Amino acid sequence: MTDQTFAEPDSSAEETPAIPEKTKARLRNILAGGQRHSAGAVQLIGLGALRDRLGNRWDSVKERIYEQTERLFDRYLPPSDVWLRADDANYLVVFATLDRQAAELVCGRIVSELHRLMLGNSDTHQITVRSIVTELDGNIAVEATRLDQLIARAAQQGVAFSQNDATDVGDARTGPAAEAQDSDIFHPMICYRPVFDTSHKVLSTYVCHADEETKRILNALSTDDVRSEDYKFRADMEILIQSIEIYEDLYKNSFRYIQNLTVSFSTLSIGRHRREYLARCHSIPSHLIPFIVFVIQGVPAGVPYSRISEITTILKPYSRAILVLLDDGAPNLAAFAQAGVRGMGITVHGGEPEARATNRLHTFGSHVQRHGMIFFVDGIRSATMLRVAEDAGASYVAGPLIGQDTDVPGHMKRVTERELIQKSAKTARHR
Repeated sequence: MTDQTFAEPDSSAEETPAIPEKTKARLRNILAGGQRHSAGAVQLIGLGALRDRLGNRWDSVKERIYEQTERLFDRYLPPSDVWLRADDANYLVVFATLDRQAAELVCGRIVSELHRLMLGNSDTHQITVRSIVTELDGNIAVEATRLDQLIARAAQQGVAFSQNDATDVGDARTGPAAEAQDSDIFHPMICYRPVFDTSHKVLSTYVCHADEETKRILNALSTDDVRSEDYKFRADMEILIQSIEIYEDLYKNSFRYIQNLTVSFSTLSIGRHRREYLARCHSIPSHLIPFIVFVIQGVPAGVPYSRISEITTILKPYSRAILVLLDDGAPNLAAFAQAGVRGMGITVHGGEPEARATNRLHTFGSHVQRHGMIFFVDGIRSATMLRVAEDAGASYVAGPLIGQDTDVPGHMKRVTERELIQKSAKTARHR
């Protein structure tokens, strides 16, 4: 068989300049066989299919694709794994500990995410995962497998594992096989909702949250469904990661706004989820922290002060403020205020009787303000409820009347209530 060992890239070839020389040296040494025993698996991530689908657009967007690929490496690979752009359309990835199957699933997820980001879809039948294997004669060969085949195989093994080890369901559903199966059906997406500052008459804040399809999937899961907490966590991570990446790009272009990030109470309460979430928070650029606000959702009734205080303490270093959004109920507001929560809000539900909503807003708003916190309202759909919210003391309001969900945040702009109402009516007529 022909020797397929990779040659060292030509110095004139395009390489990512930020890759440390010691990383390149380590990769080449591993591929040459000098430290092969220390590598769990070696994978080849190819961009050829993406290049073919993009056609003439490839040259104009390939730098963006490289940047996005390397962001995904940062997201999915631990520091012990190393990677190198080998040529115009291929990356080498060396996994320190994962075996071949697990490494294939990770790479498949990265390539699938790339296709979704750049093409708007990720057809697993068209995505190929390639593994580098050493043959008996010492040569290096490349073996390719379609992603849908990998997922099917992993799903079968995941079911067998769950049946044989029912006492540890947590590990069964978070292993590579189960994660691959879930990732094929749940792709959390984000969007932005504008917020109206009632005092200064300005749209200066955008809430980054899960889009309607993602929320539909999350709401369809019962609280005792083993996927519920994991799905919420994955949605929270997507919100955090994508919003910070987008803001960083906008910041470089002198774009400024206050960015609210929704996060589930469960994500901040479950140890393994909290650790990963905070690790990602730690990578938020320091110049963005003054613009970041966390909005905690799904806080259960009767949550003790100690838990709220713990959560606010761990989030404070990464934000300008922490808010809590409740669906309903009357929590111990004094505990939230003492714990350092800056504001409390409630949602006006679609179809909720106007009289009930009015009573809720006035009652809750007065209690929130009595404890020195900001009062805000989500779900504003009519001019009447906008006036009710303002009369109840709401400093910030959001909802369909204020503005529809968008893919990216908009510029800060001054606007009056009348202009918001007119714009909403015009939008409704053109639907």
